[in-house]
Amino acid sequence: MSKSYSPIQEFEAKQLSVDLLDHPEDFYMHNRRYSASVIMQVVYGHRIPVCIWPSLARLIAGDCEEIRMIYAILTRFASFRRPGAYLIDVFPELEYLPLYNYISGWKSVGDEIHRKDAATFKYFWDRMKREIEEGTAPHSWGKGFVQSDYGKHGIDELQAIYAAYDLYRVGLIVVER
Repeated sequence: MSKSYSPIQEFEAKQLSVDLLDHPEDFYMHNRRYSASVIMQVVYGHRIPVCIWPSLARLIAGDCEEIRMIYAILTRFASFRRPGAYLIDVFPELEYLPLYNYISGWKSVGDEIHRKDAATFKYFWDRMKREIEEGTAPHSWGKGFVQSDYGKHGIDELQAIYAAYDLYRVGLIVVER
């Protein structure tokens, strides 16, 4: 990781240590928050908050809202892209048969996943852009990307949103390992 981002890792590692000492039974939740927060700060300039009521947090799926949003995307991705989940994975030419599309529902499932995922990506993107406009956005990859005027390179807003989220998703996987 770049030297400019090492303070993020150091701070989050300290927070993780405190969280683990205070509530070791929430080991998995703390590690998810740590990895999500490190990469969220690198890409969007935002920390993932610490759940301050661990017993309440367990009642509401064990994580903060941002974590639930992020991992819901990863869960949808894993279930929809599981090899063999849809017959069309084996026979791609079925896409051109209207009857198959009507019977299987794979397109409507994919469209719904895209709608939910895009809404989450847009939430993080819009918050970052608003802070950039207000002059309060901290250093992040996303801030540099927005300020680079990505539109002049033929990248539209949705593509920019996906570029940032793809970096986030890949970074999350790497940080977790």
